Amino acid sequence: MTTPIPTTQIISTLAGVSKSTVSRALKDDARISLKTRKRIAAIADELGYTPNAMARSLVTRKSGVIGYVIGQTENLFYQEQLERIARVASERGVQLMLFQIPRGGDLAQIIPGMLQYRLDGCIIIASVPMSSASIETCARYRMPVVLLNRLAVGYSVPSVSCANFDGARRIAEFLAAGGHRRPAFIGGRLDSSISSDREAGFVAGMAAAGIAPVERRTGHFTFDGGFAAAQELINLPPTRRPDAIFAASDVMAFGALDALRAAGLKAPEDVSVVGFDGARAGAWPAYDLTTFAQPIEAMFARAVDLLHRREGDAPPPAETVYIQGEFRVRKSARLPVGWPQ
Repeated sequence: MTTPIPTTQIISTLAGVSKSTVSRALKDDARISLKTRKRIAAIADELGYTPNAMARSLVTRKSGVIGYVIGQTENLFYQEQLERIARVASERGVQLMLFQIPRGGDLAQIIPGMLQYRLDGCIIIASVPMSSASIETCARYRMPVVLLNRLAVGYSVPSVSCANFDGARRIAEFLAAGGHRRPAFIGGRLDSSISSDREAGFVAGMAAAGIAPVERRTGHFTFDGGFAAAQELINLPPTRRPDAIFAASDVMAFGALDALRAAGLKAPEDVSVVGFDGARAGAWPAYDLTTFAQPIEAMFARAVDLLHRREGDAPPPAETVYIQGEFRVRKSARLPVGWPQ
């Protein structure tokens, strides 16, 4: 004889209460007495009851599944994000469905695939190429979108970002206080809003200290790009050769540090190097990188909150949220006088 699948109807019969009481009790609703909640939970546990997510989604019109859209990138930090974000998603009671944009592709290419699933919305990270047309397509099919660590310039969608400008300005203040007078900046892609923000903050911080100009090179957010950019910088004439390099990502800073080693130079004795992101490898003895760490868990949690704040089928409010990160001082950059060792 087949054992019936446990349902809220069976639990309500055994407990002698209504189905609505069972549903509320299993959600730990305070309107149901603690004694009743415990009794219903014990019955559910004995029966091996688990909520039917598909059935619940038909009632609530929410699946608890969020699309997480990434692009193909060599930046190790984005790979590290997945583990940290998955942990936050679990804590928030949501499931992630991963979508990856093929190299050279655009968000529009994966929208048809995304629409096959009952997603509560999607979160799109900075490395994803997209156009206004792809965002409009999401809006047409009522697919809520939140941008993560990129500005919503030209898009009427919400975004959550690290305070990139403030972090980069803090780096400039640190380097200026350390006696550096010939700074250089290694940026990411030319079309990257976060790279532009970090450059603007760094230049503003240096200008406030009376230091200009700032040498600039492009590293495309890759290790090889950072390596090549640093090689160009250290081969400049002595009057232009930098005494400090700020790379807009840790992976480019790693390339810069290895370029210094290859040239027989040391950090921070010859050139100070600072990154941005907070990648785990930055703490490795080989790099010991001073960096500004992104608060990725807090950023993702806020992005999920924005998706859940929407009313009915309406998109989430189009706002830009900035979250402060953490300046982590290690040994790749010279310390200002009096800085704690």
